[in-house]
Amino acid sequence: MYLMEEKLMNKSKNLFKYVFFSAMIAIVLQLVPVNDYFAYLKPNFLLLMNLGWIIFMPHKFGVMFGALNGLIFDFISGVPIGINMISFTLLSAMVIYLSGWLSYFSLNQRTVFIFSVVVLFELLVSTFYLSIEIPIDIAHIFLISITSLVVWPLIDIWIGRVCKVNKI
Repeated sequence: MYLMEEKLMNKSKNLFKYVFFSAMIAIVLQLVPVNDYFAYLKPNFLLLMNLGWIIFMPHKFGVMFGALNGLIFDFISGVPIGINMISFTLLSAMVIYLSGWLSYFSLNQRTVFIFSVVVLFELLVSTFYLSIEIPIDIAHIFLISITSLVVWPLIDIWIGRVCKVNKI
């Protein structure tokens, strides 16, 4: 009995380490300064990391995980607090709701799904920006979505392997 509990605690510690490590990398990549032209090509790394963990482990990471990541993104991006938190929370709930199907999707299908989720996220955030009279650029929405489409397979493969190797 004690050995089983110890194994579960080790898996939880390993999972925490991987999630923390991936969050730190996502935050650093999100904060890397780029010039104005490349800012339109920079995917939302924190959103992609959030969605990746929720897709692969919906029983461990839920809406609160999404809300926390959204709040972190609000702080690091300098936008009014709550805009990204609400958006991350809504999209996390949608992904959790669809997680039964997503577990059967191939990498290509998940990539197309993530593309549509990122477009939805950017439209949602842009709607909030417009409601408080912050100007937006429509091209920004699709360029971020396209770069997320390119970056997502790397995140998907890494999180999938972490879960598989550690039998989490």
